[in-house]
Amino acid sequence: MAIKFETIKAGDVLWDYRSERAGNTTMRRWGNWSVKIIEIDHAAGWARVSWNGNPSTKWYRHNLEKLRRTKGKESGW
Repeated sequence: MAIKFETIKAGDVLWDYRSERAGNTTMRRWGNWSVKIIEIDHAAGWARVSWNGNPSTKWYRHNLEKLRRTKGKESGW
């Protein structure tokens, strides 16, 4: 379930859970990626995050509200 922007705080680790392509095929599977909240500005509606361990970037409210607090179920092969 998605979360509210107002409840997110710096230091949280959230999860990006969505469908992805399974290799070089037309099949789809579900994937999980960690999103670490580094800095957040509630007044401006953005946060600096590190997605899957990559360098930090700025994400806005509409992207952050799609994240989850718990890791989703991964599909098996």
